[in-house]
Amino acid sequence: SLSGCPLNAQAIKKGKISEELMTIKLKASGGIESDEEIRHLDEEIKELNESNLKIEADMMKLQTQITSMESNLKTIEEENKIIEQNNESLLKELAGLSQALISSLADIQLPQMGPISEQNFEAYVNTLTDMYSNLERDYSPECKALLESIKQAVKGIHV
Repeated sequence: SLSGCPLNAQAIKKGKISEELMTIKLKASGGIESDEEIRHLDEEIKELNESNLKIEADMMKLQTQITSMESNLKTIEEENKIIEQNNESLLKELAGLSQALISSLADIQLPQMGPISEQNFEAYVNTLTDMYSNLERDYSPECKALLESIKQAVKGIHV
């Protein structure tokens, strides 16, 4: 056995030292790669942080736009409610005026039409509008008297 031999002890020490040197060289070269990897990772982190900041800024802009749109929507809804209330009151007023016109013209019958009622109200008003629009026509004395009677009946309606 060479285990007790001093030359062998030196050879074993040289082998161990050369192994340790190889390990240190590998670690050193691995460290360089690690430094490069760390720099690369640092760059990626920096890019991700910049990207995150940009996305956060975009999100803030979107949030501001959403808040503005919600505010506009509330304003529009309130305006629509007011318009609906005005429409309801106008429809009630129109219904009242229609009833007043029907009762004022109840005894007056247009040619080729029956007495005014809710069922023929629109046709009756269209016929009257046509007659008043075409006053230059040469109406019969009965129609002229009828138009004069209608004028008098309508004068009693207060708008």
